[in-house]
Amino acid sequence: QAVSARPRPCRELPGPPAQRAMASMRLARHLGGAVVGPHRFLRCRGLAAVAVSAETTPNPKTMKFVPEGREVLGAGARSIVYRDAFEARASPLAAKLLALDGVSEVMLSPMHVTVTKATLSTWDDLQSSVEEAVGEFFDAGAPVVEEAEIDRAVPEFEEGSLEAQIVELLEERVKPFVEQDGGDIEFDRFDHGDGTLYVRMKGSCAGCAQSHATLQEGVRNLMEHYIPEVKQIVGLTDLPEEDLPRAR
Repeated sequence: QAVSARPRPCRELPGPPAQRAMASMRLARHLGGAVVGPHRFLRCRGLAAVAVSAETTPNPKTMKFVPEGREVLGAGARSIVYRDAFEARASPLAAKLLALDGVSEVMLSPMHVTVTKATLSTWDDLQSSVEEAVGEFFDAGAPVVEEAEIDRAVPEFEEGSLEAQIVELLEERVKPFVEQDGGDIEFDRFDHGDGTLYVRMKGSCAGCAQSHATLQEGVRNLMEHYIPEVKQIVGLTDLPEEDLPRAR
């Protein structure tokens, strides 16, 4: 005789560390889900449960969303940025999020998703919708993106070259800390003539006034210590001109 399975109760999950805790405490209760603490949305449907943690970033226009126990692109993958449905045609997750009113950009990373809101939108209105959309997507088990879209290659240069040293330093000493804040940094090029290092800023780092301080105080000091040939650092972004921060 078949016995119908009863849904297991939702357990409260711990919030992220205090220094990275989400500022907003306004989480709405969702149909078919439950709020299980100030920093978690746990969607319960039958025996399936996907928790999504939401974290603020130094950029007030972006938030970082982490599906607990799930990879997004997977370890070693380079982050991918989507800004419209056409760009996101190979990523069901990005397309689902960009369809939400108020979402202007989605960055998929190895272990998290960074969402950028439109200027006139507020996280009070948008955050719970993003959490629910991410939780539902991973609960369904669909592929995040077509495999051909995923790039796991790190730029390769001649061993011992300045470029190789720079890439190694960025990948091992800078990128992990930038990713914690929902951003990403990638090597673009190095000008041997004037010692300028060009890096590409993505996610929460793009269009964020604090990213300039990160480059000039953090990354430059690191480069000066290990690779003194780097004299200055320029951050590049693909943001439309209207979204770039203005000097005051």
